[in-house]
Amino acid sequence: MPNAPIVLLHGTNAAPWTMQTFTRFFEQQGYSCHTPTYRHHDLPASDERQTALTGLSIADYVSDISAFISGLEQPPIVIGHSLGGLIAQLLAARGEIRAAVLINSSICHGTLPTTDMERALGKGFMSAGRFWEMAPGQDFELLAAYGLNTMPEHQQHAICDRLGTESGTVLFELFFWMYDINQTTWIDHATVQTPLLFLSGTEDKVVPPSTSRAMASRYGDWARFVEVEGKCHYMQLEDGWQDIAQTSLDWISALPETS
Repeated sequence: MPNAPIVLLHGTNAAPWTMQTFTRFFEQQGYSCHTPTYRHHDLPASDERQTALTGLSIADYVSDISAFISGLEQPPIVIGHSLGGLIAQLLAARGEIRAAVLINSSICHGTLPTTDMERALGKGFMSAGRFWEMAPGQDFELLAAYGLNTMPEHQQHAICDRLGTESGTVLFELFFWMYDINQTTWIDHATVQTPLLFLSGTEDKVVPPSTSRAMASRYGDWARFVEVEGKCHYMQLEDGWQDIAQTSLDWISALPETS
């Protein structure tokens, strides 16, 4: 599918720079790539950003990305990291995209933690007060332990220093979907007819392979699950990311043509 546009979606607290390796790779393969950012994530660190992000929902991000892709010449292939992977799933459930590559995708409604570290992460949020009414930033120690744990410390700091704040409501919807009265991340998996490639780093502590596999299994034959040995949550920024990009390209190239 050499002419299919590709939309690359970043994770929480981030911006399109976290997808720059894949963007360059696919542009070099002749694909038209687009890197939208979520609402207000382009604002610099400031009181304005804090105010603008507070209260935003994943539903707002989905709405914005849906509007963006509606302006493309055809339904795109989405490559989403973390939250971007979840948004790709929600767009797939709406029938708005051609296919999706999900890099350590965040969980959707109904996906339970499978490891003690995941449960500990949720417990940590519980002790953070009314974080859903805030726009929290990244804690280096937490990020280093959960998301950047296979990287050298200098790279961990370099990435963390570029990450910004995020809507606490978004984090609540991700980690506490069972208490979200809007069921923001609920998906009727039986109705999804969009090819999905789940890429899961074996060292990802945020969404470990056991949890990612359980999520992928709900799509039946529409999903393919691949473990990526030795990689963390931000594996698109790790040494050897080219192999992951090539795996993605091979899968995309094998997709059947649409009528």
